[in-house]
Amino acid sequence: MPAADSASPKPRSSLAGAALVGLLLAASVLIAAGFLIAWQINHPPPPAASPAELASLRARLATDETRLAAFDKALHAQGDLAARIAKLETTPDPTAAARLADIDLRLAALERAYADLPQRLATLQADQSTLAGRVAHLETLDPTDTMKRAAAELAFANLARASADGPFAAELKTFAALLPGTPQAAALAPIAPHGAPTRAVLAAQFPDVAAACLAAEKSASAKTWFGRLLANLANVVVIRRVGAVKGRDSEAILARAGGALRAGDLGGAAAEVATLKGAAAPHAQAWLADAKGRLAIERNLGALADQLARRLTAP
Repeated sequence: MPAADSASPKPRSSLAGAALVGLLLAASVLIAAGFLIAWQINHPPPPAASPAELASLRARLATDETRLAAFDKALHAQGDLAARIAKLETTPDPTAAARLADIDLRLAALERAYADLPQRLATLQADQSTLAGRVAHLETLDPTDTMKRAAAELAFANLARASADGPFAAELKTFAALLPGTPQAAALAPIAPHGAPTRAVLAAQFPDVAAACLAAEKSASAKTWFGRLLANLANVVVIRRVGAVKGRDSEAILARAGGALRAGDLGGAAAEVATLKGAAAPHAQAWLADAKGRLAIERNLGALADQLARRLTAP
């Protein structure tokens, strides 16, 4: 009996251990559950995406897919291009030799065309140096004097235009004010109020002037009424010679004057007419004065033009 009493307490200790383990497991579960609840409280789940955000994500995904497809296509094209380049590198071009020969010919033509390029460049450099010198000279000029020269040039142009076929007193006065003391302007002063006909007008007037001179001379030589009648009848139809006619009579003088006019020699014609005498001379005086006036205008304008040119080129 005593042996049976010593073995009976063992089942109670096993139950107590199991109960302790169960309590520990339950406590672990409770602690884990507490930690889980606390973590969920501190880390709430993310909010659900809105429809607009989902649509944006889908659109971005579609765009990326399109880009990937294009990139893939480009990779294939690059592969084809590499294959074509390899083919060109291994296959000779049948027209390459002809094309190279054409290029050589064109290069040779260009070399011939520009063979004198150094000389042309040297000429340009020399011209540039000359222009630089002229610019430097102009920079040293007085602007006031330059303006006066320009005004004188303009006044001379107006004077030449006005004196071509009419009075030019106002233009001459303006020019003389800009260049006072010029003898040419003083020589033109008596002619300026009325001017002088042109060479063409003088040449057109001369036949009538010559006919009047010869008619006056014939009428003056008639001593009787019958002679004057014959002279008047002869003056109805006048046949006048023109050219290099010898003699000092009025007809020969007028013939040479007419020939000089045809040759464009107004000075020679005026010199011949100035030698007329007797009854013929007065009928030529008006024409001779106009001719001398035209010659004086041309002579003095030429001298003024030379003077202005010298002033413009003077340092």
